[in-house]
Amino acid sequence: MKLKFLIALLLMTGFLSETGWAQHSAYDTPVSSYNKKPARSDAQKKTSADQPANTAPVVDTTQMNLPVEVVEDSLTGGLFGTASKSLRKDNILEDDMSDSTATPLPYTALYASDALYRVRVWRTIDARTKKNARYFFNKAIDGEDNSRLINIMLKAIREDSVQAFSNIDDRFTTPISYEEVMATFGGGKDTSAKYDMEGNIVGYQVRNREVSGDSIYKFRIKEEWVFNKRDGKTYIRILGIAPLSSYTTSDGYTVANSEHALFWIYYPDLRKTLVRNNIVNPLDMGGRITWEEVFENRLFDSKVTKSSLDAENGFNENPLTDAHAMEIQQQLNNLSRRMWGK
Repeated sequence: MKLKFLIALLLMTGFLSETGWAQHSAYDTPVSSYNKKPARSDAQKKTSADQPANTAPVVDTTQMNLPVEVVEDSLTGGLFGTASKSLRKDNILEDDMSDSTATPLPYTALYASDALYRVRVWRTIDARTKKNARYFFNKAIDGEDNSRLINIMLKAIREDSVQAFSNIDDRFTTPISYEEVMATFGGGKDTSAKYDMEGNIVGYQVRNREVSGDSIYKFRIKEEWVFNKRDGKTYIRILGIAPLSSYTTSDGYTVANSEHALFWIYYPDLRKTLVRNNIVNPLDMGGRITWEEVFENRLFDSKVTKSSLDAENGFNENPLTDAHAMEIQQQLNNLSRRMWGK
């Protein structure tokens, strides 16, 4: 009787719950039990010990799906010249010399049966020489660097559908695209982020790294000399033209004997562009000539670098000395004289 009375008293005072002596409410869980991990069996402990720890770095994927924009090359700056197009006529003369519809004069047909001799010659034109600088490397007149030969060649490929060829050989066997032409200059690409008004990255832009037009100052031409017995004349016909460059190390050192053609253009294809582009002569600004006249009238200095008269020598393996180059040039000049003497 006394025991029943004691149990009833404890229930009334709250020392025992209605669900039993050892049962607790879910709200009675101690705070320290939130981070308490459940006990694992010996088998689970062994399996966990055999597995390597997860040490993979955390990858931020918040910017992986941002848009990437490829920016096309501008027709000003770098290899295309640094001068912006004038919005007003920046001279006092009316331009009656430029002709966007001009076409080069056709060549006289030459036949193999009429050729008493035929010599193939490769030459290097250095734009920095005194005679060549007025045409190839003119920096005296503001804005005229847009008319340099390298600018004209690139615009011909891009705008006039002139086909460029790989430098794997000089026989025009492998066509390349305009993008592949630009890649030969080795400028690489730059990637820059685009930001919104709050400074968040919203995308990226990829563009070709600008290459200075001053870095291209040598050109190689491939030509043939033919004496035509039909009219008793020696004809010199350019077959191809290529800009030259040399390999450089990371510290800016130029590798010896590494001069090479970047790409080739078949010269007869380029004539239609050359005849429509004038050059300002700093000695006579009123008398302009076309790029085609510079080549057809041989208004440039050059050095023979290889010839079929000296077939065992190459461009880089056995570079011709100045004396040897002059000797080959003298042989070329004497060929036509000997023909007339027979």
